[in-house]
Amino acid sequence: MKTTILKFALFSFALLAFSQVNAQDKQKPDPEKMFTALDTNKDGSVSLDELKARKTKREVTPEAQEKRFAAMDADANGAVTLEEFKTAISKMKGRGQGEGMKKQEESED
Repeated sequence: MKTTILKFALFSFALLAFSQVNAQDKQKPDPEKMFTALDTNKDGSVSLDELKARKTKREVTPEAQEKRFAAMDADANGAVTLEEFKTAISKMKGRGQGEGMKKQEESED
């Protein structure tokens, strides 16, 4: 059950991040661009407040955002680094979830 929740949280966070990337860019989503879009204060990490501040096409509850964030924050220090972000994205792609996220992104164009 915990694994399923964690997978969902990671998938949801990645969808949120992918939706922030320039919709005009039809190439493969670049994790660094997604991270940069989330890191609004440019301190090299994404805080929960930065994640919550991003506008998305779908309403996301604060609880869901907190779960997504916790799943990404591997060292539980309250900040998601680029490396943590890339690791989470690569884990999802390894499970075959990355392609589904790309299709979701393209359908939002």
